[in-house]
Amino acid sequence: MELQKARVAVLAENLYQELELWYPVLRLREAGVRVTIVGARAGEVYASKLGYPAVAEVGIADVSPDDFDAVIVPGGFSPEYLRREPRFVAFVRALHERAAPVAAICHAGWLLATADIVRGRAVTSVPVIKDDVIHAGGDWRNEAVVVDGSLITAQLPNDLPQFLARILDALAAADAKGGDVPAAVRDATPSSAVYRAAAVVKNRAAGPGSANYRAYAVAGE
Repeated sequence: MELQKARVAVLAENLYQELELWYPVLRLREAGVRVTIVGARAGEVYASKLGYPAVAEVGIADVSPDDFDAVIVPGGFSPEYLRREPRFVAFVRALHERAAPVAAICHAGWLLATADIVRGRAVTSVPVIKDDVIHAGGDWRNEAVVVDGSLITAQLPNDLPQFLARILDALAAADAKGGDVPAAVRDATPSSAVYRAAAVVKNRAAGPGSANYRAYAVAGE
């Protein structure tokens, strides 16, 4: 497809690895791709491991996998939060099932494992989670970038140039989803990489008296 017609979702949660989110977003925008940062809720701020903020342009409940041609899952600790939300798991699995490009780097293999899409596939990840990927049935390879059909995986931030080259190749070779751009995506305000102060990650209980907590971020002043 023409890259200007491609629609790519980049998933965001707290404690993402800053290069693994912003490099794909900016590189794809540079190529003319319509990139949408998808979080739990539209407008919610997410802090990277170093406090670099990203704002969700749309919420996962406001979009469908059918709205996108591909998905990118950054690493860091954010995939651990993403895999706890069934809608993110279902989103990634649905794109995979229709053979749309699913790209994951570093710890993003956690989300792929939960979505049960690495079974019997050649994949890589940051080496510290290779056991998780192998236990999920993946054929783990100690390589910078591995492509198995529409599944594209990479290990570390240093591998981002090669990772994005493979993603762009996959988009160019794919068929465009077509149809109108959904309003939630069309009307979203693009999240900027510019910020004045670091965001701070905090935690709150899932409910009264609950021992379960959800991380959230507060924008810096």
